[in-house]
Amino acid sequence: MSDYDEVDPDSKVAKQLGVHVKSLPRWDRRPELNFPKPVWINGRKYRRRGEIRDFLRRAAVAHASKSTA
Repeated sequence: MSDYDEVDPDSKVAKQLGVHVKSLPRWDRRPELNFPKPVWINGRKYRRRGEIRDFLRRAAVAHASKSTA
């Protein structure tokens, strides 16, 4: 399994992003954010590390392009 496919629980993802864990389900309901879909394992939600990394890159680029406009 590559690092891209490794998963972290939503609690760890929320901490990494600096948001409350309840924010993640709200982001799931907003398709325009293109937030990574959860992976369910034994009834618990996880997110792929690589997809979170890609999401952060897209967010940084979007933020940077807004700042210079």
